[in-house]
Amino acid sequence: MNRISCGMLGPSLTLAFFAAATTPAFAADPTCKQLLAATQVLRTMPFHLYLTETQSLANPLLAKAAGQTGMGGTRQSEEISTGRDIYVLTRGQWIDMQTRFADMEQDKDSDPDTRKALEESQCKALPDETMYGQPARVLLRSTPALGSEMKLWISKTTNLPIRMDMTHEQRAMLTVSRYEYRGVQAPAHAITIKDMVQSRGGH
Repeated sequence: MNRISCGMLGPSLTLAFFAAATTPAFAADPTCKQLLAATQVLRTMPFHLYLTETQSLANPLLAKAAGQTGMGGTRQSEEISTGRDIYVLTRGQWIDMQTRFADMEQDKDSDPDTRKALEESQCKALPDETMYGQPARVLLRSTPALGSEMKLWISKTTNLPIRMDMTHEQRAMLTVSRYEYRGVQAPAHAITIKDMVQSRGGH
């Protein structure tokens, strides 16, 4: 994926730090295996993703500086995967990322530091909950080496993820992702990531 795009698209791409890990140590854990199975299906499953990203800095000066640079507070975005193509909504414009989720997953899992950190992840099942009117299984994954924690709600009816909360301690960041699967289509009038970079003077 074009690295320029990440900084220009606003909220962090959930697809870029997605939950699944493919390391043998991770997949060997029964609870982590459930989490992996629920997320890997999204490699080819069309879905519409609604994100809310909130950064809460305890230091008032840092919070003020983050707000002035557009990095603090709460931001919202959307993503669509048609099962093949990925689109991101930013500043009211849909961007064709010109890549596939499976390709992004492969790039992420090829990083040795990330793979090592994920191998040390710990997973556990939490009590079932009702989420968005659906009975759901709840799984929690902690990755101390990355300072992150993920909570995943999986519909007991469809076995698909319906919500994912990602917490990053160092960045004081919470990203809430809501998944919908009905009537997913590629957005009309999307522009390519290359065109977006050029229109904003990128190189």
